Amino acid sequence: MVGIFELDEKDRMILEILEKNPEISQNEIAKIVGLSQPSVGSRIKKMKELGIISHAYGINIKNAGLYILKADVKCKQPKELLKLFKDCPFFLNGFIVAGNKNLVMMFVGEDLPTLEAIVDQHIRPNPDVYDVDVGIIVRAEKDTIIPINIRVERRSKAPCGSNCKECDYWNYELCLGCPITGYYRGRIWK
Repeated sequence: MVGIFELDEKDRMILEILEKNPEISQNEIAKIVGLSQPSVGSRIKKMKELGIISHAYGINIKNAGLYILKADVKCKQPKELLKLFKDCPFFLNGFIVAGNKNLVMMFVGEDLPTLEAIVDQHIRPNPDVYDVDVGIIVRAEKDTIIPINIRVERRSKAPCGSNCKECDYWNYELCLGCPITGYYRGRIWK
């Protein structure tokens, strides 16, 4: 587990500047916060090494026209359920949490029926799952960048173990299918 980190006023200023403009140069930051460029560079490097800050590229969900599904799950083995989705292109992240629902899972997709199929075919029927509440994120207040693995490695079997050819959601065209297996009708993972 990572220890608690100490940030001074200059670190906080640097973080605030980077949050507003991740492309700003270290020279520009140095002028704003009143430090030398090497000092700013050293502080940024230290915060990156500690895992405090990260620069990630992805899709801005505020502008991409994609759907984000949040599933609050009460289950026996949250880590096992997370393992099922670790290679799923639709899976964004999972959070083990305290409370009645002990797992929060986030998925991204081009349409709601595909996201519904993921929940109905892979989460609800799992014998370790006791309860699931699902919500669709309607709007992001701020720009939110989500890393999506656009390039998927084709395999004969889906990471979740399902077979699209035998799935009613796929056969009745209610699901776009799995990009990994090639049974995919969508536009993102072509």
